Amino acid sequence: MPLIMGGYHTLKYNRWISLDISTNTGFTIFAKNAAKDSNGYIIDSYGLINAKITDYKSDIKKYSDFPDSYPVNFLYTSMVLAKEIRTLIQEEKIEFVVIEHTEKGKQRLSQRTLEWFHFAICNMLLEIDVPFKYLLVSDWRKEVSCYIKCWPEYIAYNKQIKTAKKTAVPTKTGRILARIDGKVVSKIDQKKLSIIIANQTYDLSISDDNIADAINIGSAAIKLGLV
Repeated sequence: MPLIMGGYHTLKYNRWISLDISTNTGFTIFAKNAAKDSNGYIIDSYGLINAKITDYKSDIKKYSDFPDSYPVNFLYTSMVLAKEIRTLIQEEKIEFVVIEHTEKGKQRLSQRTLEWFHFAICNMLLEIDVPFKYLLVSDWRKEVSCYIKCWPEYIAYNKQIKTAKKTAVPTKTGRILARIDGKVVSKIDQKKLSIIIANQTYDLSISDDNIADAINIGSAAIKLGLV
């Protein structure tokens, strides 16, 4: 697996983890490369931790829309997620944690979910005395060039998709599907781009954007000298 160099700074940790926190939390564990004279990190493992909230309801317009279990269902799931991450950290001997910062969401309960998750996880990290730092979404995207504008080939590809849609015949359900060479295709958005970047950087074949984001958050942390 490709090595990501630590730059000119001394590598601070033997093992650390990057987290993209959500109901499908992506994580990536990085480790110092054991090769002689190496000054870089390699990916040790990656994956997902699922945390589904029971009785979840996003369409809340008045107090009576809340399920009877709210907010205890949020509290319980937050604690369960924090416990699972704690177990992972302790079993993997993690020395440092990098977390993607929350951004303003469109739905009030989706935002509440993230904030409760982050509180529970940060509280847990303080309890077990594992240091952590936050990166803004714009921080890591800038460092790994996770913006379509940085990739001329994907700008051109998306233009092809747009052109193909103009001449597409609607399906029986009225959907407009772009096809190139007979194959249904869709635009490269930032989620897909994150997957592409993670796969290219580390020679992987992942398909989950949560894992890809965690990988790219880790890459950015290395480039920024946090680890």
